[in-house]
Amino acid sequence: MELQKVLELLDAKQFNLECPRCVKEINYAFVCDLMSDALMMLKKMPSHIGAHGALVTGLVTNQALRTAEILDLETIIFVRGKTPTMYRASGLLFQEGVKSYESVLEEE
Repeated sequence: MELQKVLELLDAKQFNLECPRCVKEINYAFVCDLMSDALMMLKKMPSHIGAHGALVTGLVTNQALRTAEILDLETIIFVRGKTPTMYRASGLLFQEGVKSYESVLEEE
């Protein structure tokens, strides 16, 4: 199913502004809230699945983003009406020049 149809079907909003009109096929969905379970289950899958797979989760944290990154999943579908506000807020602050805690340690 094309990503645009997934968005319409779920009445969802796309947050990736770098790719506002991606034409992407979603052929596989992995539903999980425990990222450790996702890592254990998906590490056995063929690598080509990530390009056509989506992680469906209610966990809206950096751990969900990192898990998708580790598994080479390009799409995360956040459910239960949740939005990745922490991720968005972090990006907005970074754009305006707010430094991370880690950058302070690196400067010392």
